[in-house]
Amino acid sequence: MVMASRIAASVLEALRVRPDATIVHFGSSAISAGDLADRIERLARGLRSLDHNQRIGILMGTAPDTLALFIASLMVARETFVLDPSWPEATITRVADETRIDAVIAETNGGPVGTLGADALARMAADGGPSPCLDDERAEPVFTLFTSGSTGTPKGCRRTKTSWLNSFKADRALADIEGRDLVLVPGNLAHSLFLYAAVRGLWAGCAIALFPRFRPDRVLACLDRFGDCVLFAVPTQLSALCAAAERPHPALKRVLLTGSKLPAAIAEQARHTFPDAALVEFYGTTELSYVAARQVAANDPASLVGAPLAGVDVTVIDDAGAPCPPGARGRVFVRSGMAFEGYVRDGRFEPAEASIGVGDAGWLDEAGRLHLDGRIDRMFQSSGRNIVPETIETALAEVEGIEAVAVFGMPDPVREHRIVAVLKAPVGSGRSAIIGRLKESLPPYAIPGHYFECGDWPQTVSGKPDLVKLRQRLDGGTLERLR
Repeated sequence: MVMASRIAASVLEALRVRPDATIVHFGSSAISAGDLADRIERLARGLRSLDHNQRIGILMGTAPDTLALFIASLMVARETFVLDPSWPEATITRVADETRIDAVIAETNGGPVGTLGADALARMAADGGPSPCLDDERAEPVFTLFTSGSTGTPKGCRRTKTSWLNSFKADRALADIEGRDLVLVPGNLAHSLFLYAAVRGLWAGCAIALFPRFRPDRVLACLDRFGDCVLFAVPTQLSALCAAAERPHPALKRVLLTGSKLPAAIAEQARHTFPDAALVEFYGTTELSYVAARQVAANDPASLVGAPLAGVDVTVIDDAGAPCPPGARGRVFVRSGMAFEGYVRDGRFEPAEASIGVGDAGWLDEAGRLHLDGRIDRMFQSSGRNIVPETIETALAEVEGIEAVAVFGMPDPVREHRIVAVLKAPVGSGRSAIIGRLKESLPPYAIPGHYFECGDWPQTVSGKPDLVKLRQRLDGGTLERLR
């Protein structure tokens, strides 16, 4: 079988080496390597039999067939778009129209944009059909993943298989996946982190565990069944696992964290809950893949995200466009072979620059390690001072009883903006107790004066606070003020 994707070829080769071994755990199901390989090839033949197979959309929840379809699409499609089924139907329709997707595959026929069911697609391959390969062997398939949309409309990020192959190579030493019993993938495959984690686990020849939705108790139960596990997660998931655990879980040997900054309080909880696990924090984005990483240590500065990975060039630029010296803050730009090709939005492809900035602010220290302040587009001014919401959120996350937090600037005719904190309810401490704790770590001008509680805490598919929905609720006056 000829195919343009080295990822698909290598995964299939690894699956065929030990066809009887269980390779995917999904709820009560255990799927063998041979079965997964058959599913991939069957779905690839189904895609190949379509009249149009240039641009394929995947609109499916987290399941083994979703992963199989993604790998199959790399063998057949010119471009694959991984859509999030939790998007509003209007968003799905708009994205499908703007990107001119030829066929959208979902769990069942019909639905948004006339989707084709995965079962129907597999049946189309029942009579054999042509070998699943690209007509032009020189073409490299590309795939488009979408940002989490925590601050607005999700953006499509187009990347090549080479960018992921470079990531597989770059993360090998720190991720240390090879030879593990199980790689746990506790998030939605529509999010780039978890799709990457699932494919990365298969690439390394490991069994993986997928979960239809994040349930801490089920992840912990899965841990108990295996002796040597690696977990990909975002910090909010790690916090939830620690809160749900009633005893230590020594089976977890490594936790790979990205998506948002790891608060020190969560790291400390994890050291007690998972005493044998090394904590590794990666800084990266959907656009950039991995940028920097560190082995988490108790005395690390809160701003530290780690040293740039091999082959990654990080530059911090000031407002005049000049490189900043060590310790000076500015905009972070990255040049890397792991980066994406560009954005797909409004029906157009916008190629990325050679040096890419995604809106993060930070600095490099004397040792060349990267520190982050936060997102430039979230910063605001209050009483003439620059306010960095992420710095305040980090301090609030250290206060006992606060599970999640988001900080906003509300317009004020005198101060420009008031600093407002929205906390996940219920909150154990009162307003005065919280302010007292913040005085230990924040300057007076950065301490929020207003606090609100949100019981139904909205999150994006990546597990981050959904800042758009939280801001809408704050502006709409539907949140309870904390006294």
